[in-house]
Amino acid sequence: MISQEIYESKKNNQFSNSTSAITVMPDIFGITSYAKATMEKFSEIFQQPTYMFDYFYCLTNTPSKFSPEESNLAFELMQKMRGEDFVSAFKSALQQIQQSNPSIQSFTVVGFCFAGRLAYLTAVERSVNTIISFYGAGAHTPNYYNGQTPIETLTTARKNDPSLKVLSFYGTQDDSIPKEDRIKTHEELHNAGINYENKEYNAGHAYFQKGRPNYNKDAAVSSLQDLQNLLS
Repeated sequence: MISQEIYESKKNNQFSNSTSAITVMPDIFGITSYAKATMEKFSEIFQQPTYMFDYFYCLTNTPSKFSPEESNLAFELMQKMRGEDFVSAFKSALQQIQQSNPSIQSFTVVGFCFAGRLAYLTAVERSVNTIISFYGAGAHTPNYYNGQTPIETLTTARKNDPSLKVLSFYGTQDDSIPKEDRIKTHEELHNAGINYENKEYNAGHAYFQKGRPNYNKDAAVSSLQDLQNLLS
């Protein structure tokens, strides 16, 4: 039985024989209506079992959903979470998913905002073969997991691994991710022999999902097409 920190798409029973699945990790506001809508959209488009992982649950033992007025609470949890906390909880989540659907052998992980940073850490799990980071700030945060940055963790775990694909989405008007950080991510992943692409759009932070103040329809549509191209 899957525990409370994992949410399933309503369509999952249609894909019980699928060998791959998508795990969505929302922004710091948690299991919001727009996060659920994104999960269902991915399930419909990619025709795979799709789940959403509430990564803050391991800190609070309470389902996460914060309003914009409660952003300070979400930021406090973001500051509190260690890479070690996340990796342990994520590993448990994948085990539960595979126990509930033994046909699943591989995962695509899609992380938004803070979870875009966390998505890079999921490379430590060999069953993860695709990592999608939407405007994941803090990719080079020092000493984030086992003394390494998130990108260093990825490159150490999966250097020259042909089974792994990584795609990062950025808004060029996003002040939380300087151009220098984007370049450094590209260089480190390229030097490690990782199959990596990055896509940039004339948009701000959190441009992809309706319900966010910076939602940018043109950038969102283009990003979805790029995502479909990668996963096709």
